[in-house]
Amino acid sequence: MKTSLNELRLIEHYLLSDAKDGESFLFEAKMILQPELKQQVYWQNKTYHTVRDYGRKQLKNEINNIHETLFNTAEHQSFRQQVMRLFRK
Repeated sequence: MKTSLNELRLIEHYLLSDAKDGESFLFEAKMILQPELKQQVYWQNKTYHTVRDYGRKQLKNEINNIHETLFNTAEHQSFRQQVMRLFRK
């Protein structure tokens, strides 16, 4: 199990670091020698993208709900009018 955790740590470092350092190049060499490691990196990266996209979708839904509440309900009509006045100028 420790080996898996170490591999996960290395994969995360490789995927999340902006700069390519010596460890990254060494890790890339390991991926060439170990195709299963390359596959693990692929799936971990796919997971990161899926989580990020889900978070973006959730945030977009929350923003749309707030927009609907603020601009389409009678109780927030004065706020809507103030905002619209800002954009008329």
